[in-house]
Amino acid sequence: MESWWQEIVNLLQRGRTQLAREKLDDLRGSVPPDEEWRFHELYGAVFHDLADGEGAAAAYSNAAQCDKYLRSQREHFSSYLFALHYLPGLSAADLWQQHNYYQELYREEELLPPRQIAPHSRLRVGFIAHDFCDSAAARFYEALVTGLDVRYASTYLYALQDEEDAFTHSLQGCGLIYRCLAGKNLVEMAEAIRWDEIDILVDLSGHTEGGLTLMVLAKKPAPVQLSAIGYFDTTGLGAVDGLLTDKILDPSEIDKSFFREELVTLPHAFCFTPTEAMQKCRRQPRNESMPLTFGCFQNGMKLNREVLALWREILELCPKARLIVQDTTRLPERRQALEKRLEKAGLPMERTEVRLGTDNYLQDYQEIDIMLDTFPYNGGAMTATALYMGVPVVTLRGNHHSARFGASLLTAAGYEEWIADSREDYLKCALQLASDLSFLVAVQENLRAEVENSPLCDKAGYAGAFWQICIDLWARKGDFAL
Repeated sequence: MESWWQEIVNLLQRGRTQLAREKLDDLRGSVPPDEEWRFHELYGAVFHDLADGEGAAAAYSNAAQCDKYLRSQREHFSSYLFALHYLPGLSAADLWQQHNYYQELYREEELLPPRQIAPHSRLRVGFIAHDFCDSAAARFYEALVTGLDVRYASTYLYALQDEEDAFTHSLQGCGLIYRCLAGKNLVEMAEAIRWDEIDILVDLSGHTEGGLTLMVLAKKPAPVQLSAIGYFDTTGLGAVDGLLTDKILDPSEIDKSFFREELVTLPHAFCFTPTEAMQKCRRQPRNESMPLTFGCFQNGMKLNREVLALWREILELCPKARLIVQDTTRLPERRQALEKRLEKAGLPMERTEVRLGTDNYLQDYQEIDIMLDTFPYNGGAMTATALYMGVPVVTLRGNHHSARFGASLLTAAGYEEWIADSREDYLKCALQLASDLSFLVAVQENLRAEVENSPLCDKAGYAGAFWQICIDLWARKGDFAL
């Protein structure tokens, strides 16, 4: 007989999100206490599929509180921390307070025995991720994992899942040492890294997908451990020594007490590596008969009420312009939920189109004149891809690390003028770009070449700066540190 929760899972897998929610609503008060965590976990999945950030955060928080199993409790809490970044109005102090609780889930953690000094002719740098398949994060970490000079460093990749694709195979063919740790428990994963005598271990996943990589880092398999690329805030985990950042994400005047890790500053926190498909897809001449088109190609979870209120104002002041919102999923019920949200926010739906995610998204950039970034959860790969595809991006610089990703990317690309420091500035910037179509077309035509020659795509410079960071950290925190 099918269990109550398996029925809900099956509905979600078939895209029947609303029916799954109704089934959960009917089960309230009748779920056995020892399975209540699963009840809230499924609500989290439902709210995710309906692009409801507040609902997802609340559900995963409830799941973490109800769960009696430490590992899954950590997973739920990681999902809760991730979902918090969709919500407007949270300060750096608020986010730190919640991340700080995460360390409490490791208060009785058993570390690996202290490592014996392991001198190497080349520094051993490891990168750990759920997998090394092509993804938004891969567009940023490719420069890191492939950029270290083989004369001075040995690079190891640790995948916690056995999924592979063409991108994985390309990394495997770069002379890197690839390890798949799928099927091992946490201790065995950590011991495998310790066996390779990794000197510096870089986490590329953080609290994504339940924070499994952080559970491995908590065992302290390497003397120096860093967080980079895959997450957008402090991990809250004491076993992580440093967080890669830059002066845009974290200016000198920020309160460093909101980070568990040492802030390790690069000239630019990100380097974007376009895919071969992106390189082949060139910006086409603009169709002059088409109306000015704003766009947002992002996870619908990021579309909060403050974002939509500002977009409504932009469209009111551009009465002939249209807006295309393209989600990252292919869930029809999610699109319907987003359409209702935009309509409720007062956007002119006769000029607003909500689309499902698609494999042909690169061609869809041809339709967009100006990308509108979300906030406080900015776009990462969307922003860099849009710039590379010849589409200007307007972003709002927030008041904490995770809300400044758009500003960091635009600074690296050399387009600080598209960074707004207030909602009024965001509105003004969007209207200025929209007001002079001939200038906008010239910007679009030149954008790729300028981005390609900017620090945002300077793989050698980025890898060199990271290597200097590795040398400094190893001198201060490694086996031979004084």
